[in-house]
Amino acid sequence: MSTSVALDDTLFESTRVNSSFPSKVKYLSWIGASVARVRLKMPADFPSFRPGQYIELALEDGTTRPFSIANYHPRAEEIELHIEARPDSQATWRMVRQMQQRAEISVCPAKGSVQLKPATGPQVFLAAGTGFAQIKALMEQYLHNRQPRKADEFPIYLFWGSEQPEQRYLEKHVEAWCRHHKNLRYLPLNWQTGDCWGKAVTAGVEQLTQSQIYACGSPWRIYKTLDHLERQGVSATQMQSDVFSYAPRQPKKVSAIAI
Repeated sequence: MSTSVALDDTLFESTRVNSSFPSKVKYLSWIGASVARVRLKMPADFPSFRPGQYIELALEDGTTRPFSIANYHPRAEEIELHIEARPDSQATWRMVRQMQQRAEISVCPAKGSVQLKPATGPQVFLAAGTGFAQIKALMEQYLHNRQPRKADEFPIYLFWGSEQPEQRYLEKHVEAWCRHHKNLRYLPLNWQTGDCWGKAVTAGVEQLTQSQIYACGSPWRIYKTLDHLERQGVSATQMQSDVFSYAPRQPKKVSAIAI
């Protein structure tokens, strides 16, 4: 799965656009070898959206692809995207080329149920690759809304995993967060060396059973992590992910599954 999209690209076939809006490309730059950072100016009549949701970019032939909203904008005027252009994703490359050549692209209204809840305990954010896009938006909203005098009320944890360190393409941005928010702890993970969310969260998060968890990654990684955390006393209701909507699984059997 390309985690630059909010949903698994392999689960979607080309669809016809029911409703779309023209957007202007204000900024497009490559960060890392295959990730395009894009900012879109939305039209005045574009439906409201929030961090945690995703939009679909649409080509003229009706092909659409979903991408996580990667920013918090108080006036909801701009949308940032982190688009991973893989060699095997022809539709994504067509979208990137159109934005480069014409500085515009059609956008479908935002979807998705993931959203920040009022903080009641430690805040845990899990990102895999360009799944950082959705997590970045949620964290920006959370940090923006915290009053300075309450900034240390609950600890904040960010676990960002990737195959290679360079795939954590905005670490300088994260480091700036850490300098300004002393209760934020950043823990980079390397999949190739055996790191995984479940064990890292269990070892690094205090008061885990009181935490609120937001995760963006592939279905198998999300469910593996959830299974592990449930065995540590975490309730499934404490975790939010788009995976639960677009890739629901059958109810688990009673027998335990070892990781």
